[in-house]
Amino acid sequence: MRWEDYFPGMNAPVFFRQLDQRGRTMGIRFGPQPLMSNSREALEAGEFAKAHGRYDAYHEAVFKAYFTDCKDIGQRSILLEVARQAGLDAPALAAALDAGTFGSRLEETSRAAREMGISAAPTFVIDGSKTIRGAQPIETFRTALQAAAGMPNKGHAPAVMPGRAMT
Repeated sequence: MRWEDYFPGMNAPVFFRQLDQRGRTMGIRFGPQPLMSNSREALEAGEFAKAHGRYDAYHEAVFKAYFTDCKDIGQRSILLEVARQAGLDAPALAAALDAGTFGSRLEETSRAAREMGISAAPTFVIDGSKTIRGAQPIETFRTALQAAAGMPNKGHAPAVMPGRAMT
């Protein structure tokens, strides 16, 4: 699905150029992602990676594949290659995806998120109650983390930001 189809009025090329400019200062590159992939199996693969002690490596690899290299992580062949790059057993992952091994865990996580009122991706929950939705400036995170740590607000943006729901 094209971004503009999901978010009417969105100018995806401009959005991703701005995102790349923001990320560049932190060493993260964003390519001009043309499609919004169906990430269900990518999320299940994340649970597989977590169960096999490779979540961080998988997360970094799938993030780069999607946002930097603009690969369609909705395609299983792409996910299996990402899994190999992250040090996972790709045939074992394929078998787990075929069997739906991690589907119930993903459903439980989704249910818990809905109960907390989370409907946007990404959403960051800080200190169990404060939420930050979507791509936000670093100052927003700084303020929320300072508030959670009991530190005084240094005049940065508010900790809770509205976001566009993604379902």
